[in-house]
Amino acid sequence: MFLSTVLSKSIALRTPNNIILSWLGCDLSFPANKLVSGEHCKIVQYENSGMVWLEDMSTNGTVINMSKLVKKQLHMVQNGDVIHFVYRKNEPEQSECLFWLSTVTVPSQDNTDAMEPERKRRKTTNGDGPALGLLRDLLGRKALAVEAKTDKMEDSLTCIICQDLLHDCVSLQPCMHTFCSACYSGWMERSSLCPTCRCPVERIRKNHILNNLVEAYLIQHPEKCRSEEDLKGMDSRNKITQDMLQPKVDRSLSDEEGSSDYLFEFSDNDSDWSDNRQCPGYRKEGAQDPFTTGSSVSVYPRSATLLDPVQEYRCSPQGSHVICSCCLQAMPDRRSEPGSQQHAVQQCGVCQRPFCHMYWGCERIGCQGCLVRFSGVNLPNKCLDGVLNSNNYESEILQNYLSSRGMSWRDVLQQGLQALEQGAFHLSDYRISGSTVLCYCCGQRTFKELAYRFRQNIPASELPAAVTARPDCYWGRNCRTQVKAHHAV
Repeated sequence: MFLSTVLSKSIALRTPNNIILSWLGCDLSFPANKLVSGEHCKIVQYENSGMVWLEDMSTNGTVINMSKLVKKQLHMVQNGDVIHFVYRKNEPEQSECLFWLSTVTVPSQDNTDAMEPERKRRKTTNGDGPALGLLRDLLGRKALAVEAKTDKMEDSLTCIICQDLLHDCVSLQPCMHTFCSACYSGWMERSSLCPTCRCPVERIRKNHILNNLVEAYLIQHPEKCRSEEDLKGMDSRNKITQDMLQPKVDRSLSDEEGSSDYLFEFSDNDSDWSDNRQCPGYRKEGAQDPFTTGSSVSVYPRSATLLDPVQEYRCSPQGSHVICSCCLQAMPDRRSEPGSQQHAVQQCGVCQRPFCHMYWGCERIGCQGCLVRFSGVNLPNKCLDGVLNSNNYESEILQNYLSSRGMSWRDVLQQGLQALEQGAFHLSDYRISGSTVLCYCCGQRTFKELAYRFRQNIPASELPAAVTARPDCYWGRNCRTQVKAHHAV
């Protein structure tokens, strides 16, 4: 009995009972391949019947003619069977230890002539043996064979470490790659990176969906189940504890107050979240209620310039509230009241989102004025960076022009508003003027459009020659590649 490799090397198995091992000193060893088990498989040929049986004894399994054997499973092999001791399902070209089994029998003189035509018919043109010729033909069509026989569901449910179906699987976060708990337990002792993508592992979670899919798949394919000994061995190697799967999270009060999700964890009592400075009985930490005590202490921030109607207003017992889009705090909803635009401005004139800055002053740290009139918008000093359609080159030209004349973005705003009132400039939203109430985002977006009109009306004589000598782009302000430096220059 012979095993023929893909490299035209024949290995004789002289004893009736042969065990394929990875250690030296055995019938057939592969010491360089770590995926071959210590006792991988046993090939037995019975002298009386001449039948050859293969019994799998490995952890990763043995593949015969693209069909996988699990541990302790027997399979009768015949001439021409292709045996993989190591088989990569997703990478067939990297499969190792590929053999072609052929048994040697001594034909009698009577049937020699009858077998001769068969032997000649199967002889290949390059002089190779029949097994090797058919093996090369099989490898030439390996893509078609794998596509036809590979079980896509099994591929998706296979652990890349043990190359078998997932057992008690866990998923790593943030990459979400999944492995057997026992397989990853051995890996995490050596590395803190994901075995697949080498991404740092932050958390480990049970993947209940995949575990249920594996269970359903094994019901349909019971022959692919692991042996009881294998399952017990994997459970004993599982070092992932419950603390690793459910780490303790220390949430302080400051974390909850800074989280937007916390604000929407409503209780049965609406007053728990809707109370505001003008609700009856409201108490702010460190301050007294001026409505009930008559104290001169005010709960309003000093920066807020409030009108008397706003200060004197008291919420009704069933009054509605609205949440500020900046600080996420509640305030009384007075937008539908007559004359509210004069004493209780609470929403942006463009996007209609509610803000509290013009009502009683926004208390969010870092708020630059979440709701103001367009003429009083407060932008950062770097607001001119990329102000012209995110075109850094054109924006730099505008900044150099302003610097040479001692001007800032506020001058651009004031001159632009004057030109807007005179009809020299036109915005895409004709409703916007200097007195329009805008939120910070809408104000910044409108300023960019106003700055574009300002740059458009700069005379060419006031610009450097290097700027005016450039050819105009065919697409103008609608050019989609103007953000690229090589195109803008």
